[in-house]
Amino acid sequence: MWSTGVMRIIRPISLYNTLSRKIEPISPSSPGELKIYSCGPTVYNFAHIGNLRTFLFQDLMKRTLLAAGYQVRHCMNITDVEDKIIRDSQVGLPADAPNQARHTAMKTLTDKYTAFFLEDLEAMRIRRPDVMPKATDHIGQMKTLIQNLVDKGLAYAREGSVYYRIAGFPTYGCLAHLDREGMQSGSSVDVDEYEKDQAQDFVLWKAAKPGEPTWDSPWGPGRPGWHIECSAMGIELLGDRVDIHTGGVDLIFPHHENEIAQSEGALGHAWVSTWVHGEFLMVEGEKMSKSLGNFYTLRDLVEKGFNPITFRYAIQSNHYRKLINFSFEGLKAADNSLKRIRAFRKRMEEDGIQAGGGTWKEALDPSQRLEKARTDFWGAMSDDLNTPEALAAIFTLISDLNAQDDRIALSREERDAALEFLDETDSIFAAWPGEEKTLDTEIETLIEQRSAAKISKNWAESDRLRDQLKAMGIILEDRKDGTVGWRKA
Repeated sequence: MWSTGVMRIIRPISLYNTLSRKIEPISPSSPGELKIYSCGPTVYNFAHIGNLRTFLFQDLMKRTLLAAGYQVRHCMNITDVEDKIIRDSQVGLPADAPNQARHTAMKTLTDKYTAFFLEDLEAMRIRRPDVMPKATDHIGQMKTLIQNLVDKGLAYAREGSVYYRIAGFPTYGCLAHLDREGMQSGSSVDVDEYEKDQAQDFVLWKAAKPGEPTWDSPWGPGRPGWHIECSAMGIELLGDRVDIHTGGVDLIFPHHENEIAQSEGALGHAWVSTWVHGEFLMVEGEKMSKSLGNFYTLRDLVEKGFNPITFRYAIQSNHYRKLINFSFEGLKAADNSLKRIRAFRKRMEEDGIQAGGGTWKEALDPSQRLEKARTDFWGAMSDDLNTPEALAAIFTLISDLNAQDDRIALSREERDAALEFLDETDSIFAAWPGEEKTLDTEIETLIEQRSAAKISKNWAESDRLRDQLKAMGIILEDRKDGTVGWRKA
């Protein structure tokens, strides 16, 4: 949804722009409204945790912008036609299979892995984009864009394929900062992914090959190249001005460089204001590889006993532009950090049960301490999503307010103010939401039965009921004062 005419307070946010190599304040083309395009998954297999790091950083960025007061329209594509998809989907089909059968086989594969990808997003509390276009639904827009480039002399047909003429686009290489002197003018490449020293005319439309699904076109049967897909969908759904374009650093070249050439060549002006890229995820110091046995999906982590939100926090507690060395020890440390924040939230939800009494010469003003934490938190997030510093502000607050509450109980008003801050920060990190304060009748009855068993010193029954509740997702906490608290596992 866009502006309703209501005045909003908007916090300024700065991001590292890959194009300028500088941290710059974002400047929306329409005040208070941001259009964001993200390169989505290529759905031929499960997304691995390196892929998921990119989608987690994009979610963090979007949540930060929303919490800062911006209205956001977010488009993320689903790549459902591409070299690897065709390779895997056509296995087993006879050489003379009709075109419709090849399309059906490709759709069966991509629908399957699209569903798994959406399950991963939900498990990690990643907010769905406003629109998630599939490439195969926009073949017509791709052909129109290609014809536009041909008409302008920026593309040429050859043997049923169409190539982009990079010599006709003087600023080609601006995003990746390529050396134009080393470019191979006049040569062409048909593959979608290649090294920087292969900067040459790239394919927009691929002529039909045996064993591949095809579409009709003015240049003969074939299929779109990978790079043209995002340009066509982005322009169609977000228009000729996009505020932020995101992706992993592996997409800077050639994919995003080619998007710029295609889009700006057709439009005649700059298309994207700010390009934002997230770094790689290493595993135990090495790149992920099935041959090394360090290739993990989210489902692999869950099978090893880790919660997807723990993975979310582990990724987001690091700066998005820094290499992360993933390890299971790191996941355990992330889990311990989350437990600390959640325990503080639980403490603030209660009415001073854990608090001490008396005076303390180092007593502080909780309201002032909260305001400092909020200032420090937003100062960090506004500075290129500096999550380590933002989380440091939260943990310093937890230490200070816990120390205060140990000696002088915080008031209900002060506790509520702390909970409000936790809600504000959780709207971005999505890892420490407020617990439900009510339980269903069955669980309440079991807790009462367990308390009765303790009072009667029936330890076996007490332990049995504790284990039963744990299996139902309820963790009991026996306190020193004899009361019993609970939290969800």
